[in-house]
Amino acid sequence: MAMTQVFLGLGSNRQRRQHMQAGLRALHDRFASRQRPMKVARMYESAAVGFDGHDFYNTVVGFHTDLPLTALSEVCKQIERANGHPSSLPKYSPRTLDIDLLLYGDLVCAKPIQLPRPEVLFNAFVLWPLAELAPSYKHPETQQSFAEIWQNFNSEQVLKPIEFRYPALPYLITPESDKEAAF
Repeated sequence: MAMTQVFLGLGSNRQRRQHMQAGLRALHDRFASRQRPMKVARMYESAAVGFDGHDFYNTVVGFHTDLPLTALSEVCKQIERANGHPSSLPKYSPRTLDIDLLLYGDLVCAKPIQLPRPEVLFNAFVLWPLAELAPSYKHPETQQSFAEIWQNFNSEQVLKPIEFRYPALPYLITPESDKEAAF
């Protein structure tokens, strides 16, 4: 089966370090291998968007998978539930771990989920780590690279890179382990 390049956004504002590390570990264990490592952007801290709440930790990961879109989405939901995120929560609410499918190759669709995910273009906490991880990767609709989109991005959102200890996983490429981490 063909492999598809995917990018996922991860976020947490409850027990942030614990849940972000657990999410990275679960995704790594499921999708990373020597031949296909998982790459992760720097960790960022940002204010909650859409509701009053504690600040979030956010990052973006990229890897290749042979799973169909619906199966990948279900794996992400299982990892969220395993980390205390029931699917019944309102969209804008505190999260132990939130995993959003941002891009599934060049697929553009409205169902079963909207892709590319709209917040790729208007939330700094998604766009900055995505531009860092995959600067030359092109948005399937605008055909602009994520580096170009980020360079022209104008927002009031406050976002700052933070020191974050990534879990020691054999096939995880972190900003510290690979300064040229872009795909």
